[in-house]
Amino acid sequence: MVEPDHFDNAVDWYEELLGWRCLDKITSWVGRKAFMKMPRSGVITIKSFEGEYDHFQSPNNEGNVRLGFATYDLDETLRYFADKHVPFTEIKTLPNGQRYCDIIAFENTKLTIAEEARGEDETEYPPSGIVGFGSVSTIIHVKDPKLSAAWYEKHLGFDIEKVDEKKGYAHLQTEDAFYRNVLEQSFWDNIWLLQTDKPLDKPNDNKVRTYYDIRPEVFFKEYNKLIKNGVKPSEIAGDPINDWGGFHIYDPDHNRINVWSYIAK
Repeated sequence: MVEPDHFDNAVDWYEELLGWRCLDKITSWVGRKAFMKMPRSGVITIKSFEGEYDHFQSPNNEGNVRLGFATYDLDETLRYFADKHVPFTEIKTLPNGQRYCDIIAFENTKLTIAEEARGEDETEYPPSGIVGFGSVSTIIHVKDPKLSAAWYEKHLGFDIEKVDEKKGYAHLQTEDAFYRNVLEQSFWDNIWLLQTDKPLDKPNDNKVRTYYDIRPEVFFKEYNKLIKNGVKPSEIAGDPINDWGGFHIYDPDHNRINVWSYIAK
């Protein structure tokens, strides 16, 4: 998400600094969008803060939800950004040993980068080394990982892989919608709930927004189920049946979770 006056500059920044390629720019009834193809896999949508829907308004508070991007060499990636005068945070380690950190991208937008093994991939990528979505889908900071894991299992259907109360984390998974619906393959996204001693006291948002897919044919059924179960979703933005539609909810720690529906073409 970017400010409306900076939309085109943002597209240029991500093309030049990260090596992502703009596939198309459109203006729809939910505002301007640019579709950015990442070098290895995945498409990111750059969206401007505009339109009548609350779902697309600018955030007042930076939240504790991080969308993950992959690099094969975190140290090399950070050297590149240091040369480009792009700030980044200290390196941390996930419970499974993966190293990660945030870079401070365009308009102070935090992008989370997690290092993963290159395997047999011999492709030459842009100098930034941020190749696309990776094995770390989302990192969410919560007060009680066990209670939060149960909440995500009940309301979003995530699978609980492991909870370690002593070490303060929960590892969840959900099947990747793009792989299932478009590629007809099975791939599992990993969500890490990490314990924090600084929980948020009110709803928050992020410029980098994590979206979870829901199919048009069950959109309203699941939307109403959330309400029935005591979870208050936002108003629906767009047209979830015929085009693009989305809404957001908040978990018990005031972390914003976004849900969208779109027609697979």
